[in-house]
Amino acid sequence: MFIYAEQLYRTLEEIIRIPSTSGQEEYVRAYLEKHLTSLGLQTRVDAMGNLIATMEGEGTPILLNAHMDRVAPGLGHTPILKDGVLYSDGQTNLGADDAAGITIILEVIRRAIEQQIQLPPLVLLFTVQEECGLCGANNFDVSRWNVADGLVFDNAFEAGVVVSNAASYETFDITIHGKSGHPGKDLTGTVSAIDIFRQANFVSGSLSLDQTRINIGRINGGVARNAVPDTLTIEGEIRSFESAEIRQQYKMQIQQAFEETAQRLGGRVSINFKMLHESYSISPDEPLLNAYRVALAQRGANLQMQPTFIGSDTAGLRPNIRAYTISTGVVNEHTTEEHIALEPLEQIVIDTLHILHLWRTQTSQQ
Repeated sequence: MFIYAEQLYRTLEEIIRIPSTSGQEEYVRAYLEKHLTSLGLQTRVDAMGNLIATMEGEGTPILLNAHMDRVAPGLGHTPILKDGVLYSDGQTNLGADDAAGITIILEVIRRAIEQQIQLPPLVLLFTVQEECGLCGANNFDVSRWNVADGLVFDNAFEAGVVVSNAASYETFDITIHGKSGHPGKDLTGTVSAIDIFRQANFVSGSLSLDQTRINIGRINGGVARNAVPDTLTIEGEIRSFESAEIRQQYKMQIQQAFEETAQRLGGRVSINFKMLHESYSISPDEPLLNAYRVALAQRGANLQMQPTFIGSDTAGLRPNIRAYTISTGVVNEHTTEEHIALEPLEQIVIDTLHILHLWRTQTSQQ
């Protein structure tokens, strides 16, 4: 028997039916504005397109966060429910990353209002463009909202697991320039951009006992089968738990490998690195984390924490807000095999209400 609220399922299904990709979150935002306004909450949209809603309460404020965007194709569709698990229709990614996080927040608010559960003051933050660099979270003006602690609901591990520390994330873009020519004619003076890439001895893969991962995810070059390719573009990333000094060494090695190879073969390269977010670690004695630990213990469960290479809005919020990520339990995210079990989501909603109750009780007495 699968135990979850019918409304939780209906809300998640409604959100999944709405198309949403990074930079195209307007339909989900409109749905949320209407939904939250109907519950009596005040909403506003900031300059980035983030949706912020507030709810009055007693004690010290808490931020609840989920992101509105999905990776492509991110199509709205009717998901398939089977044995308590929600699946994509097979034509697109499910979108539970992060429709599940949004649903948790909406269910917490709905139940608190219907059951007249007293909560602390809440700031609800639904961000844009999380999937392409935490843009919404990085540009959220926390100074306007008087909140220093928060919960982020996003995928990482099994449902309910907290991210203990997350890797830094830096992208790099490389453009290799060669010189084109017809491969059937005199090749003197031609320089294949693809040959430069093939011969560059750059560092990549899992490094330092898997503390750093360097990956090239996209390569694009050439214009025709019968032409020596004069341009090649490369998109890569560095995810790392190592220090900034060690990461700098990796970057220098990548840059030198391509520059030296290009110079030797008669081409040239341009390389651009962009830091999207630094790594972070959650202190085990943070008050809001301790509230989760107590809530779990009171139902006979233990707090589980794991490190991750997966990014989330926590990294964007963390410099200013003591936020941590509670995993929603999405499986095979970003693929047509993406799915999520509903019963664990129900438990997260119940646990979150318990966390908020403990927080209100503790902070309103201070």
